[in-house]
Amino acid sequence: MNYFRIIISILFTILTTSIAIAQKATVIGVISDGKYPLPGASVTILNTTTGTTTDFDGKFRLNNLEKEFAELQISFIGFNTKKVKVNFLEGKLINLETIILKASSENLEEIVIASGTRRNSEARALNMQKNSFAIMNVIAADGIGKLPDRNAAETVQRIQGISIERDQGEGRFVSIRGLPPYWASTTINGNRLPTAEEETTTRATAFDFFPSEMIAYVQASKAITPDMEGDGIGGSVNFITQTAPSKETLSITVGSGTNIKAAKANHNISFTYGNRTTDGKFGFLVNVSNWKRNWATDNFEARRSGDQGVFRLELRDYTGVRETTGINTALDYKLNENNKFIFKGVYGTLTDNESHYKHRIRFDKFDEATNTSRVELQNIHNELITALTSFDVGGEHILNDGNGKLTWNLGSYENEFKYGNVPNAEDNSYFILKFNQSNIGIKPEYAVSKADGAGDHRAYWAVDGGPLDFKNPSTIFNVFSDPNFKLDPAQQVLASDGLNFYKVYVNEKDRVVASANYNLDVNNTFTFKLGGKYRDKLRVAEYGDYFYKFNGGKVTLADLSESLTTQPGRNNFLSEFASNAAASFNKVLSTKGMSEFYNLNQDKFDFIPSDSDALSSGGGLSRNFTVYEKQYAGYAMGTLKASQSLTLIGGVRLENTNTTVEGYSYNEDNKQLERVSNTKTYNAWLPMLHAKLKISDRTNLRAAVTRTFARPNFGDISPGVSFSEADNEAQGGNPNLNPTFSWNGDLLFEHYFSNVGVFNAGVFYKKLKDPVFSSTTIVNEIETKRPENGGEAFITGLEIGSNIRFDVFTKNKFLRNFGVQLNGTFMNSEMIIPNGGENGDDRKVSIPYQANALYNAQLFYESDKVNVRLAFNHKGKYAVDFGNKDINDEYYGKYATLDLSASFNLTKNLTFFTDVNNILNEPLIYHYGKNDTERPKQVEFYGVKASAGLKYSL
Repeated sequence: MNYFRIIISILFTILTTSIAIAQKATVIGVISDGKYPLPGASVTILNTTTGTTTDFDGKFRLNNLEKEFAELQISFIGFNTKKVKVNFLEGKLINLETIILKASSENLEEIVIASGTRRNSEARALNMQKNSFAIMNVIAADGIGKLPDRNAAETVQRIQGISIERDQGEGRFVSIRGLPPYWASTTINGNRLPTAEEETTTRATAFDFFPSEMIAYVQASKAITPDMEGDGIGGSVNFITQTAPSKETLSITVGSGTNIKAAKANHNISFTYGNRTTDGKFGFLVNVSNWKRNWATDNFEARRSGDQGVFRLELRDYTGVRETTGINTALDYKLNENNKFIFKGVYGTLTDNESHYKHRIRFDKFDEATNTSRVELQNIHNELITALTSFDVGGEHILNDGNGKLTWNLGSYENEFKYGNVPNAEDNSYFILKFNQSNIGIKPEYAVSKADGAGDHRAYWAVDGGPLDFKNPSTIFNVFSDPNFKLDPAQQVLASDGLNFYKVYVNEKDRVVASANYNLDVNNTFTFKLGGKYRDKLRVAEYGDYFYKFNGGKVTLADLSESLTTQPGRNNFLSEFASNAAASFNKVLSTKGMSEFYNLNQDKFDFIPSDSDALSSGGGLSRNFTVYEKQYAGYAMGTLKASQSLTLIGGVRLENTNTTVEGYSYNEDNKQLERVSNTKTYNAWLPMLHAKLKISDRTNLRAAVTRTFARPNFGDISPGVSFSEADNEAQGGNPNLNPTFSWNGDLLFEHYFSNVGVFNAGVFYKKLKDPVFSSTTIVNEIETKRPENGGEAFITGLEIGSNIRFDVFTKNKFLRNFGVQLNGTFMNSEMIIPNGGENGDDRKVSIPYQANALYNAQLFYESDKVNVRLAFNHKGKYAVDFGNKDINDEYYGKYATLDLSASFNLTKNLTFFTDVNNILNEPLIYHYGKNDTERPKQVEFYGVKASAGLKYSL
């Protein structure tokens, strides 16, 4: 590709010509607290614009120094500022070795000495945040460890403006400023990861497979710079894995706990060891983490039709065992002071062995003559497996006596989702056996005729004139108190479509990711940076929903008596509602019994093409596709220190995308599948300008104007179209979608306190072009749904946050150890859906997935022995899908959590910790319309979780 060649040519030219820059004095050194390096420390030459910050190893380098004598000023939040006098010699390298800073207060010094890195860790993160040129938030490993966040997604939910989506109570997808997760650039060590997940066809990466113990830092950038990946309208969240240490490091954590709803134990263990050879050249680190937990979810879902009536009520009882394993390896070799080579390998996997029993009351199957209906029992078992593997090799090279720095990286990444061997290795799937029981007594008021007289029946919510009222849950479950409502295994007959294999397989590979960056200090006030990146991506998505009927005669649950078991989780099912639903539950098939029944009788099951969504019968076309994508990116940017207080960053990034997507179409004439293919190429020009005004050493005013974009989601560009003859509906992708672009404006004020605290406040604005929405058209009585580019959209927001320790206000030895962290993000957005209104007119709605409010609150106590934190997190509701009016819009309801974490230093190296998660046990609610209690669609409870353990650190 020409763009990539141009970048390489420019890079080569700079490397070969930069030697003409005059060789002047260079000063290098390391900033430390006496035990640990201090990354993000500010090192400046007094009364000049010359300065820098230390890297992750606490190292700094000052180039192009001309004066014979100068004084360095070194500052770091929470530590006393230090001045060091230096004599310069032209053309010489001056090594100051290690400069030690002292804690700035007696209280801070006690905590740093006693706990090793507790507040030191926060200080490192805040210094990196303060000295960054981008608008970002930073948290460090110890800050993550202070709260009971077990995976990478959960670590960032405490950051201002960051929220997460959950699955079975655990964090999964990351959202920035309430925007869709697929509009966020989520990266590990600066590279976006391939995605693989059961139901998600977007570009958003699920991070529930990635243990938090593997993370050294998290950088959340709200306004990106040209050297970051530009595919992130919301911003970028970069998870930086642990690297080889400067000295021997050992950490072992062992813990256990319980999930109260599951009533079973959880276990976690992690091990980290790193060291460096005596000559300091070779360093390594190995980190292994394993977390095995039992979980349970109680759920009910009210399935509705277009008239708001509930035609099916589902009671879902989930139990399962999840196991997360992570392995992180990091090696580096320092050939000399100017050349360093790096290797990183990451493996993360999530295995979820799930059983699920679903009781479905079919109001639409009500017989008025007998006042009876049908209840369906679905016995479900599956094992979901997600695995990420990544390898990186790279280098850092100081050139031309320190005036230039070249970094490069070559990597390969693979993410895979698949089902385990349930019911067997050949038919591995989301495995369902269905039984029906007719002639069940349903109170007539629950199953009334549809208003249009179509002969169907519904139950209705109170707001629509029916008996169902979420504010009074007994009205929902009263149906189970009818004496005629009794589930009986002897009457529960294998359904005519009684066997269902739901199959999904996703494999996405970034086969090659190559990048190079060159940084050139032109003089003391101007730095030029140039770089490029290439990615070769392959994504394979396979899908099928297969139904089978049994030709071996009538089978009831009672016929399988040897395989029947009491339903797991039955005793406290929806106990939050004081529900009596479980009283009507009877025996169900064990997961082992399900597999045995199928494996012994698989020759008696016949495929039902008309019911199935399968390629062989022209179904599932939009979810079976292959994507070949090549991405080329190049950027150029300059950093100008216009004065001692003002720094400007300007530049442009160009990203070129070439996407070929192959799928299927179904020829109705000859009943044959046909391969279809489409290729689309587009460019993204992304100019960016940042300004940072240093009002004082601890106060900044930042502003940024940037342009970012989002590539269309994989599922949206699938060329296949699925047609349902029964519903007269067609649904497919649109391979000609344009990317969504956004102009972004940010303004932020921030002040850092000397005792390791911060206050910030800012506003932001985003103007978007070509957002994607779901379009519905009707031609010849066929309803066709597919994604389309919409018109313009916008989002505005206000962010405010603070981290305050009470030693600012009091010298009382007890009270000064308390502190609070508070932050909130408040947003408003608007998008126009062409012809999306009730009468076919344009409809104004909010941007999908955009919540109006996000806020966090923490109250903490820290002393030399004790650390206790109570953390509250809130995410407002947001729309995930739009109908033609509000009551047809689907919302992800507001959600709040309260978590408690405590640790006690038993010795210098040994710490006892305990955590309690989800103390409030609030339900997660999907609902129709803006009011979450009027028409709930899905209500889930996850229960309270608690754990305790020991951590040994060297």
